[in-house]
Amino acid sequence: MKWVKWVLLLAMLLSISVMASKIKLVVWCGGGTEREGLEAAIVEYKKQNPDVDFELVDVPYAQYEQKVRLGIMSGDLPDLVTITYPYAPGYMQYMIDLRPYIQKYLGITPEKYLDAMYDVAAVRIVDANGEIRYVPLHFTMQCLWVNADYFKKAQIPFPPFGGRSDPWTWEEFVEVLRKVKQANNLPYAMSMQRTAERLFNYLGIRGVKILDENLDFTLDKDPRAKQVLEEFVNLFKENLMVPAEWIAAQDPNMAFTGGLTAVLWAGSWSTLDLLKAEKNFVPAYLPKDVEWLSCEGGRFFGAFKTGKKDREEAAAKFALWVGWKNLGYDIYLKKTYHMSAYEEHEVDYDREIMKQVQAVCGRLAEVTPNWVVTVRNSTIYSRLQTPIVNQISAVIAGQISLDEAIKNLRKEYDKLVAELGGKK
Repeated sequence: MKWVKWVLLLAMLLSISVMASKIKLVVWCGGGTEREGLEAAIVEYKKQNPDVDFELVDVPYAQYEQKVRLGIMSGDLPDLVTITYPYAPGYMQYMIDLRPYIQKYLGITPEKYLDAMYDVAAVRIVDANGEIRYVPLHFTMQCLWVNADYFKKAQIPFPPFGGRSDPWTWEEFVEVLRKVKQANNLPYAMSMQRTAERLFNYLGIRGVKILDENLDFTLDKDPRAKQVLEEFVNLFKENLMVPAEWIAAQDPNMAFTGGLTAVLWAGSWSTLDLLKAEKNFVPAYLPKDVEWLSCEGGRFFGAFKTGKKDREEAAAKFALWVGWKNLGYDIYLKKTYHMSAYEEHEVDYDREIMKQVQAVCGRLAEVTPNWVVTVRNSTIYSRLQTPIVNQISAVIAGQISLDEAIKNLRKEYDKLVAELGGKK
């Protein structure tokens, strides 16, 4: 029976060897549909790579950036992390360069990898040295959502799927808000989340920049800035927009899905939530004025520099698999209902609405100029977002004047430039 003992011993040693060679990757993610998308992708990935295990750690959005910052300071970092767009520039230096792994695991050059994406996504993942630090996870674009039943009752066509092909001019759009509000006897016309990104998009369409391409603060220099901001504030005074959404950070989906507004200025990320409302909501183009543009958003996926080369390579391999079209990316997108960052990439969603989302937001991605990304892909803009929201919300609430808000933002900008040691 000695041979049996030897067989059992050998089996045990082999088992220990396999366990020792197995890599466990720790991933920080934002939970919700993001986690569900990653979980679905991981199930398939492990079938192809049984030597890799994963630990997904949910981090509430409100604490996300703080957790990442503390992790960097302490060195207690995961292998992989999802990073929301505004904060991505500040963490690039801590991520590994994915270029050496693109040819190895995707079989294409880094140049072809970038060329496959919308320009507004590609420029976001490359640092000043041309190193590729992230892969796109969910890609979003701001757009309008309209209650098609309300627009039908008001006999107002909307672009591009409601009887009109071209975007509204800004003047037309404001008049549309008035008409649809009146025709449906609504308390308000449009909902919009309280974020600097929505304001940035509005100002950009109207031809006003918070920061220019040189990252100079321009609201106190541009002669049109105050007028355009006043018109934004007047939308609340006229009850075309919901004051509580900017004064008290009320969820804009509440009013829209509850039938209190006819338009939601949000984006492709709202698709899943709006589908659950089971109402006739349709994506539409943003209006056009001096410019016609949108703001891209979503999350990137990056692998931290940990100094453990085997783990870094395993992390890079998984990141590229989950962030490349027709591989794990399609699994992730089908679960989350986000749009693809790759041009001409058709994902077989199980909902017809996603064809409309791709058509609307894909077109907006094509027309958005690079300066939108250049400005927002900066540390100073990411740090300025909270002051922007706080100051404009205070104006809407009647607590300060617009002149005071602009002066306060100038002071905040100057302070940030000094702290950062320059504009970057």
